[in-house]
Amino acid sequence: MTNPINMLSVDNILNYQYELNDKILKKLNKSIIFADHQFLEWFNLTIGIDKLIKKAGAFNIKKFSSFENGGHHLKAVFLISQPLKGLVIEIIKDILTSSNFQFITIITNLHPNFYGISKDLFDQLRDDCLIWMSNANYTCDIIYEKFPFAILTNNQETNLFLNPLSSWSLNTENLYQFVSIEEYNKLVRQEITDLHALSSTNPTVKDTIQNLYLALSESQLNEFQAVTNSINEMLENLDAKDDCYTLGVLSSIIANELNQSSDSKLRRKNSSNKVTLLLIDRNMDISMNALYHEETVFDKMNNILLNLNPQSNDVKVDLRNFLFENNFKSILPGNYFHASTERCDNLIQVFFSQKPKECMLDVYRKLCEVFPLSESGKKAVRINSESIKSQIRNGMKSNKKVFSENLDLVQILSAYCQISDPQTPRQQSFDKLISFTRNLTQNLLDKDGPSVISRLYAFFNEKLDQNDVKNSYFVSDLIVMLIYVYGLIGEECFYGVEEEERIKKLLINQFQSKNLEQDAKIKSDLDFFNKIKDHENVNQLVDTFFQNLKNLKNYRKHLKDKRELIKQNESNNNCAYKPLISQVCENIIDTAESPEQLTDLEYKTSGSEGLGNLLKSFKMGFMSTSNKPHPLNNDFIIIYIIGGISSYEYKLVKEIFNRGSLGEKKVLIGSSHFYNQDKLLRHLIN
Repeated sequence: MTNPINMLSVDNILNYQYELNDKILKKLNKSIIFADHQFLEWFNLTIGIDKLIKKAGAFNIKKFSSFENGGHHLKAVFLISQPLKGLVIEIIKDILTSSNFQFITIITNLHPNFYGISKDLFDQLRDDCLIWMSNANYTCDIIYEKFPFAILTNNQETNLFLNPLSSWSLNTENLYQFVSIEEYNKLVRQEITDLHALSSTNPTVKDTIQNLYLALSESQLNEFQAVTNSINEMLENLDAKDDCYTLGVLSSIIANELNQSSDSKLRRKNSSNKVTLLLIDRNMDISMNALYHEETVFDKMNNILLNLNPQSNDVKVDLRNFLFENNFKSILPGNYFHASTERCDNLIQVFFSQKPKECMLDVYRKLCEVFPLSESGKKAVRINSESIKSQIRNGMKSNKKVFSENLDLVQILSAYCQISDPQTPRQQSFDKLISFTRNLTQNLLDKDGPSVISRLYAFFNEKLDQNDVKNSYFVSDLIVMLIYVYGLIGEECFYGVEEEERIKKLLINQFQSKNLEQDAKIKSDLDFFNKIKDHENVNQLVDTFFQNLKNLKNYRKHLKDKRELIKQNESNNNCAYKPLISQVCENIIDTAESPEQLTDLEYKTSGSEGLGNLLKSFKMGFMSTSNKPHPLNNDFIIIYIIGGISSYEYKLVKEIFNRGSLGEKKVLIGSSHFYNQDKLLRHLIN
């Protein structure tokens, strides 16, 4: 087993990541790989899935499913992130009994101690696999490795990570969103009820916190345990004990699970480093992911381009118009994440924190490093998406070998061109939505003119009724804008019920119209599209959606200072959106010299025992500040957003901590996955 990292540095974390991947790659030669979605995401983010074949020498990569088999091949490697029990064992059995394997390796990220028993579990599974392979002389190895998190940047102070192995679900339909918006509403209501019941004269109130757990299904409890286990593995790899702070009900439950975990208690006892762990619910500021902006290249890509699959962090890159003069429909899409070379990795990191126009020159320079300009081409040229596309085409024609060797970089640059071309209809509409969102936000609290809902209705009623695909406005854009404004100001966005009913009717008409077929955001997930299209009662679907909208702002109503995300400029009365993550980080930095002024963050003591202490931590978080250590007491800070992150949030945290002049402080911010508008639609329209 690999030793934990002794020093808290990103370089050490990345070295561990590289060593781990190399160790796994050496086991894949001449094998068929059966991997679940979570493991495929890990490899796609860290080295690229293509390396499993090109570098490691695997024959094929298949989904971990009972419907797959190995054919005539003799060697298989299973990459499994779920517990080795129940349905997982049945799938392994189905694959082995329908194949001809003589050598298999099962790689898991869950230690045998996780199951509460000794290594006998692995021995039993090994014996079963040999039986299913029909020969006791065949080979079956079961290997445990830690896969803590994937570092995506390499900066001195603030870095971005993803933790794709934080789910145990075999069902990818709602991967990482293990609690629906309706169930989240129930948890919030129960949490608030318990807070109001908190009283020193009520001795039975400790038991009421159990209602938070009783509201969860077995699969949801498993997912809480999965997140808890992955966070503990992450901290264990850092050889760190944590001071834990939370913001939101899911974060509170996960922190409590972390406190009760025997592995976590052992880690805290034996670790030599000290870190601050801050857990924040995504739902506390869902407007961040409904915001139309171009603050980072990656977020714009993630919202304009379609995901490779509904739960992927990667996007499809249309290579047809960049590589061919004719529009061949048979060309498979490319993808964005290619961390295989330093040139690609550096460009991906730049895209996480820069605007499209800010990095256009850098993009063009990197392209010219691969495809040098000819003497005739060295004349003055206007650098834009068209000149970049032209240089890609010229490079392919002049040197096909160099082109094929740098196809990974070409795919990244092609993705950049697709979101920077002002001539494409979707790009034009996206830019107009950015401008519309900015103007709407500035006047969000203006009571003199039409209500926000009326302005939304006037804008989209005209656009959606034109039935012209060239306009590229869809009902999904209206839904995203509704989520944005309700998340900020709740029911203040309309004056009368008739205004809300009018926009509900517009939604219903659009759900039942042929325009839905053209909506790429909704149709990218065919199951989601069919559920809307074939819904028995569209009126009820829309009513439920609006009820979910009205709850968004209420998630913050118990907060003291961070309840409002809209700040008004006193000089001109214009409003501006102040993301929750910005308010939290600024509050942490501003209170470094006066810890008693740190508000709204619940401090979870590492010595909590029993469910009753979760309620005590609620009281400490909301009503008392005297006994809390300050997050900046530690030099290493980890911010984990439960439910997904955007690269804009990484950029904000990076800028705030850089301004804070905090010396040797290091910050890691991340989540299980990148969150975008496509995932937001599926989360709010259940």
